[in-house]
Amino acid sequence: MRTVHALIDGWRTANFEQASKTFAPQFRLLTLRRSETGPDVQIDERDHLLGSMRTLSAGVWDVRLGKAIELQDGSGVATVWAPYTFYLNGRKSHCGIETYSLYRLAEGWRIVTFADKHLWDGTEAKCADRPALKARAG
Repeated sequence: MRTVHALIDGWRTANFEQASKTFAPQFRLLTLRRSETGPDVQIDERDHLLGSMRTLSAGVWDVRLGKAIELQDGSGVATVWAPYTFYLNGRKSHCGIETYSLYRLAEGWRIVTFADKHLWDGTEAKCADRPALKARAG
């Protein structure tokens, strides 16, 4: 969970170096969204997401996780599943479920895939408010 929190804290504080160090070189972001034809999986590459992260100012992206489930067995593979609410510039934007797949590499735990599902009705995010977390050290 420490690596996931490092990513989220890096986004919240606009600390590009902190956030970018959490990604494995092969990182992928997958988002399941609704479209006119039904569910649609969108894939984002590491470099594209890093480009978006470079332009952040503190407080623009704020991901707030609900009660997370972490699975890890000592083999160097871990999964984190959590409900989330995403705030953009201080306003609730959307919410849903996030999953993170992590591998323990030579540099430590790194996020290989980050997948989320947006729950959104087109006008307002229908999700529970989640308290803001304070930045964590380590």
